[in-house]
Amino acid sequence: MGSEFSISNYKPPGPVGRAFIQSRDLVPFLMGPYGSGKTTAALFSDLRYSALMPPCKDGVIRAKGMIVRSDYRTLYKTTIPSWHLWFPPDFPGSEFTGGADRPATHKVSFVTPRGLKLELIVEFTALGGKRIEDIARGWEGSWAHMEEADLVEEGVLDYLFGRTNRYPPRQSIVGEASLPRRVIGTLNPPGHPRHWILRRFQKKLKADNSPAAEYERLFVQPSGLSPDAENLANIADGYYDELLKTLPAWDAQRFVHGKPGYDRSGLPVYPDFDPGHNVARERLRPVPGRSIYLGLDCSGLHPAVVAVDRAPNLQVRVLKEYYFGRMGPTRFAEMLAADLQTTFRDNPVERGWYDPSNDYGADKEGGEQSWVDILRKALGVPLTPAPTNEIPLRVEAVRNLLVHPIDAYTRGLIVDPEQHWLIEGFMSDYRYKLNTDGTVQNAGNPRPDKNEHANSQDALQYVCLGLQGRAGALASAAKGWRPGGMTTGGGNTVAKVDFAL
Repeated sequence: MGSEFSISNYKPPGPVGRAFIQSRDLVPFLMGPYGSGKTTAALFSDLRYSALMPPCKDGVIRAKGMIVRSDYRTLYKTTIPSWHLWFPPDFPGSEFTGGADRPATHKVSFVTPRGLKLELIVEFTALGGKRIEDIARGWEGSWAHMEEADLVEEGVLDYLFGRTNRYPPRQSIVGEASLPRRVIGTLNPPGHPRHWILRRFQKKLKADNSPAAEYERLFVQPSGLSPDAENLANIADGYYDELLKTLPAWDAQRFVHGKPGYDRSGLPVYPDFDPGHNVARERLRPVPGRSIYLGLDCSGLHPAVVAVDRAPNLQVRVLKEYYFGRMGPTRFAEMLAADLQTTFRDNPVERGWYDPSNDYGADKEGGEQSWVDILRKALGVPLTPAPTNEIPLRVEAVRNLLVHPIDAYTRGLIVDPEQHWLIEGFMSDYRYKLNTDGTVQNAGNPRPDKNEHANSQDALQYVCLGLQGRAGALASAAKGWRPGGMTTGGGNTVAKVDFAL
């Protein structure tokens, strides 16, 4: 085996890493901060699982696994070097083939702790923009391993699971014994609080947070700054303290403290959004008698509405967002009216603003109604077109409020903490479109990517622009939100509709 190598010499990074390695779950995943030893722990989970497989009729254990990453750059930079620490390319009796930007295979052979010879084939591959079906179609293996699983889509897990427990051929194994299918994964905390891994694994938990069955289980390592932090013996002193000094708060949340957060890479439309100032610590409740204003995005089949009020200090408070996914105008109007009557029963809904282009497209002479016509009739609320639908001015109308300092602790716009579509859009998902080289598309007049988070953002832009007015938004932006720079347009009209029941 080589004088320096022994499975028994490896020490797991900590109790969580050890439990992950020893897990008999079919789909165990390990999540933790930077430097927590996840990759090596996963490799030893693969080795342990392979060593426990039943021998073939000639007394030799045979196993084959596939390790998958999102791209070849990180595969050759991180995963394969970690593997080579234990099994170098010239490991006695082994055969390593592969190279940058293409798959690699390492065939190794050694004696397991129970005295049986193991012949192991490990295939390293990356998606690189391809579908997992294109890479693994026809592949038959013993186990699969997803590195940085948060960077690939959910279907990769399901596809790989169906390709495991197929090697070696069952007729070559002694007796009926075999190990079940198995796919493991590692990841840093996802950059989205509703990431598929969190959603999928959390729903498998019982009320006491224990796994509902030995099927899918997420092992979560402690914060790098916790007294129980793992793998500290293998990283530099002060590693996490230095990260804390250099990383922005949203990245430190994920990569130091080991908690899910938001990925703000790319080019968010609102880099000035600060959850510490722009997200309320507690739920925002409607103040009885205070007027409510609506912003509406009624283009396409994914309508959205945002309801706000305005505090005496002129702070715009986002109380509720309405986004139900793909839906027609009549059903949307019915659901919206019903909720407004419940949520704002003690508040007059004074006015709403929408995209001026929504007035076009319907055949008025033929009796067709536009989206806005249907909403106007269902709500009975004065709905008027926003001063403009120019994207730069709409964006600026919201940014003005985000950064406007009413006082040391208060900004011009605050969002209720339960309005997830808006917050997720602000934090990461409402972005400008980028070219393949990372530059902004149409740099002179960039357009945000039109995804699901854009609908609520558009609705918020229309109400913010309506409250400020075109001239007010321009003036406020020019003043840089110095004291006295906030207009009061739109807030002094007489309420026309009262949703009190």
